Amino acid sequence: MSDYSNIVNDPAVKYGKSVEGLSKFEFMDIVASTGLNITQFSSLLPVSKRTIEKVKDHELLRPDVSDRTLELGALFQHGVEVLGSLQAFHEWLQAPIVSLGSRKPFDFLDRSSGISLVNDTLGRIAHGVYS
Repeated sequence: MSDYSNIVNDPAVKYGKSVEGLSKFEFMDIVASTGLNITQFSSLLPVSKRTIEKVKDHELLRPDVSDRTLELGALFQHGVEVLGSLQAFHEWLQAPIVSLGSRKPFDFLDRSSGISLVNDTLGRIAHGVYS
């Protein structure tokens, strides 16, 4: 994916960034790597799109916003690894999944517990378990 890979893959770096906050540049890099636009991505965060737009390039985002952003970045990276492409992952996110109560995975991405559930579902797919 992108340069943010080290941030989402190294647990110590990820933790540090979730505590101190991502720079707006790092945030925008992660958003771009997901293939979502800022409106779609911000709908998954505990902050409005307008609040994010007001953050200056040199400023850090709040820790809770940074933490959720890192979770989503890692999920999208995992989805691409499992399904083979960003396009395939986007299609999967919009398809009803039986193991998720026939709901779309995207509908679960606005909460950490939902991100974990979607991540677990991807793990089952990766291991050949029907999902």
